[in-house]
Amino acid sequence: MDKDKLIYLAGSCSKDQRPVMEKIAKILRDNGYRLYCPFELKIENAWDYSQEDWAQKVFEADLNALDRAEMFLMITPGRNGTAGTNWEQGYMYAKKKPIIVVQITDDETSLMTFCSAGSFYNASKDDLEDTILKAVENNQPRNKCKTILT
Repeated sequence: MDKDKLIYLAGSCSKDQRPVMEKIAKILRDNGYRLYCPFELKIENAWDYSQEDWAQKVFEADLNALDRAEMFLMITPGRNGTAGTNWEQGYMYAKKKPIIVVQITDDETSLMTFCSAGSFYNASKDDLEDTILKAVENNQPRNKCKTILT
């Protein structure tokens, strides 16, 4: 992939997953890639807004970034990903943009996640860096995985 193109890095921002997402963002940036990371978004004067207004600003910023992105990289802990990340993947699929899914487990995944991904990788925490770089540089066809019907 051309490193000047914007990658939308999607994944859970939970307490357990955030360090993984920060590590992946660092790996990609250290290798010259441009990223949009929703978990890094800061809404100026956020405390001045109602929860609904703040949520709308976050939604609009992320939607704008999805529209600008030329690749969607989704990091998932398996079939029980977040609703927001799954929605983003569906949006990018509808926009016909390249979707790469890196699942950090060998467990089952949702058939919707798997089938809408142009590339699918399983990674362990030990080979995460190599898998991430291989995924964005090569954008290979889907690897095999276990799938389920949810």
